[in-house]
Amino acid sequence: MSYQFIVSLIAVYLSTVILCVSSVNLRIDEFEERECYGTTVGFGYSGTLEFHYQNLKKRYTGCTYIHGNLELTNLVDPKLNYDLSFLKTIRYVSGYVLIGLVTEVEIIPLDSLQVIRGNQTYRIMDDDYSLVVGLTSRNDDSSWGLKEIHLPQLKEISNGKVLFLGNPFLGYINTIDWEPILRGRQDAAHFQDGPYNESVANNKDTTLCERGRRWGDSKALCQQADPRKSGPCHADCNGRCFGPESSQCCHNSCAVGCDGPSDDQCWMCKDYQYEAHCVGFCPHKSYPKLQDCIQY
Repeated sequence: MSYQFIVSLIAVYLSTVILCVSSVNLRIDEFEERECYGTTVGFGYSGTLEFHYQNLKKRYTGCTYIHGNLELTNLVDPKLNYDLSFLKTIRYVSGYVLIGLVTEVEIIPLDSLQVIRGNQTYRIMDDDYSLVVGLTSRNDDSSWGLKEIHLPQLKEISNGKVLFLGNPFLGYINTIDWEPILRGRQDAAHFQDGPYNESVANNKDTTLCERGRRWGDSKALCQQADPRKSGPCHADCNGRCFGPESSQCCHNSCAVGCDGPSDDQCWMCKDYQYEAHCVGFCPHKSYPKLQDCIQY
C-alpha cells in the first residue's frame, strides 16, 4: 500500500470526524421546540406541596408551546427551594395563564412568553380573564411575596382580560402599556385590592427603558411589545393593522401585527401556520404540531 494512499485515507477519516463533531455541536446548540399540555384545575392540586411543585417542573421543563392553560399555583411551602427557571423557554400558551398563591416565590421568569392566545379563559368575578395574578404574599408576614413577573417579550393577549389583585410586593406592572398587548381592547386591564407595590409604582425612572415601561430593574426586562407603528387602527380592525384605514386591517388569523391584509403577511400566527399561511385550524389531511400544520 503506497504512502500517498495511506495519507489520503487518513485525510478522509479526519474530515469525517470533523464533520460529525460539527453536526453534534449543531444539534446541541440548536433550539428545540417542544409542546406540552396544560391543566384546568385552577387553584387546586393533588398530593403534597412538594409533589405538586415537582409535577409542575416535570410537566413544563423544556416546553416552548403549551396546549391549554399555564396554572402556577400553591407554591406556599417555606421549606421548599422553588426554582422556576424551567419556565423560561415557554413561548406560547393557547389558553390562559393563572398565577396565584405563590407566596414563597419572588420572581416568575416567563422571559420568552410572546403570546397568550386565550382560547380558554379563567372565569372570576363575573368576567373572563386570560392573565390572572393574585394572592402572592404571606398573610402572616408583611415582608415576603412575589416581587416581579418577567414578561419582556409578551406582545399579545388575543382574547380575554388581565387581572391583578392582592400583590402588595409586586412591582413594575403599572408601568406596562397594556393597550397594544390587549389589541386595543378598552377596560381590559383590571387592578384591584392592592394589585402592586405602591412604592415601586411611584418610581418614575426612565433611564433604563423608553417611558419607563419595564418588568423589572434591568434593561433586558424593558417592555418589547410592538407599538402600532402606523398609528391608531380603525375601529373595524380589532387592534391590529398596517395603516389607519378600514381597508388596512390585519387578517383575523394574525397575532401581534402584519405587513398587509393577507394571512401570509402576519408577524405571528394566532393559532397555526399551514404552507406559509396563518389558519385557525389545520385542514384535512394535516395535523397540528406546535403552531405548524403537518401534512400526513
